[in-house]
Amino acid sequence: MPIFAYRCRSCGEEFSTLVMSGETPVCRSCQSANLEQQLSLIASPSKGGDSSAGSDADFGSCSTGMCCGGGACGALADA
Repeated sequence: MPIFAYRCRSCGEEFSTLVMSGETPVCRSCQSANLEQQLSLIASPSKGGDSSAGSDADFGSCSTGMCCGGGACGALADA
């Protein structure tokens, strides 16, 4: 049961939700099923010992300056 990120084409709401087999997700705000699946980033496991490696500051290097920790990367949303 994977978690997918979506953007509603009707109202613009962005959200992530758990989607079970055979289910069709709907927007949390307007209940529309007219959704666009977004590219979700997968976090790699951090290596122990070096507290600076894999820090949250690394997400700030996104070309848009937006944090990518909310499910869908803002840099790829319009791609």
